[in-house]
Amino acid sequence: MRVRTRLGGICGSDLAVVSLAASPATSPFSSFPFVLGHENVGEVVEVGRDVRGFAPGDRVVANPLLACRARGIAPPCAACAAGAPQRCERFPDGALPAGMLIGTTRGLGGSWGERFVAPAAQLLPVPAGVADEAAVLAEPLACAVHAVRGSLPAAGERVLVLGAGSIGLLTLAALRALAPQAEVTTLARHRFQAEHAERLGAARVVMAAAGTRALAAAAGARLLAPVVGPPVALGGFDRSYVCVAGRRAMEEALRFTRAGGTVALLGNARSLDRVDWTPLWLKELALRGSVCYGGGHAGAARGDFEEAMRLVVEHGAALRPLVTHTFPLAEHRRALATARDRASAGSVKVAFRF
Repeated sequence: MRVRTRLGGICGSDLAVVSLAASPATSPFSSFPFVLGHENVGEVVEVGRDVRGFAPGDRVVANPLLACRARGIAPPCAACAAGAPQRCERFPDGALPAGMLIGTTRGLGGSWGERFVAPAAQLLPVPAGVADEAAVLAEPLACAVHAVRGSLPAAGERVLVLGAGSIGLLTLAALRALAPQAEVTTLARHRFQAEHAERLGAARVVMAAAGTRALAAAAGARLLAPVVGPPVALGGFDRSYVCVAGRRAMEEALRFTRAGGTVALLGNARSLDRVDWTPLWLKELALRGSVCYGGGHAGAARGDFEEAMRLVVEHGAALRPLVTHTFPLAEHRRALATARDRASAGSVKVAFRF
């Protein structure tokens, strides 16, 4: 299906590619030249043969994951067969050039362009009452849904979300929807991020500048003084979600997650220089990576992307303000600068509009 882009979101992984900060380990899962952009909402302009259920003019969001099914590979690999296409073993193979997502493979385009191509089976309709600014959040929200489902808090658990950029705030939204009886604390750097977190239902927001004692108080943790270095925490949150790719966030998650707890990493971390990993083994923490979205976890009625789209439809009015800036493609330098410089721009999610 050929889709005309209406909004194409700017993701942190896109910024890493543009600034040459992406890990070379991801390069086998792409093919050059490609048009960036996997966060999308668009309009069908051409329907493929034998496709039913869509017509030109329909608004859609495309699940951009290009695993076995999208590549025409049969039988599927073991991961895809098990309902985990985000772990596909055939991203370089099949009928499409290498690429994990639309926006990383040549020939299909991406949402930073006026048009892109997507498998019909991966298009989701956008209802008339849902704004483009809410629909374009379906893809990053699906990443958050996948991470929360993979480390789902029980009722009454205390949870920490580290980072209040778009992924951190969408993780908060996913937690409030999927684990409403969990108590969620968000760690934010900027006041405007804290305001979004409060609006989305965080039980409390701790400002990063408030320091260790404020986070310890929120965690209910006891601080002990080592011979040298930062305080050591006893007790803490039941689980943490690291939504930024930085050393400080990872160390705080390790320090303030209780013994036997779980730390989930959503931020696209490449290298975390000088992280003290001692709490990982000393407290027997479980460290879990999370990427993209899959067919849904055990007992889930919908896949991660479909669940995210449901949340967009039901809670679009609350999510829409997270798209703080849109720019025409001709102003790409200004758009990228706004996405990078959150502090001065007050930006959460920045998108290209067409």
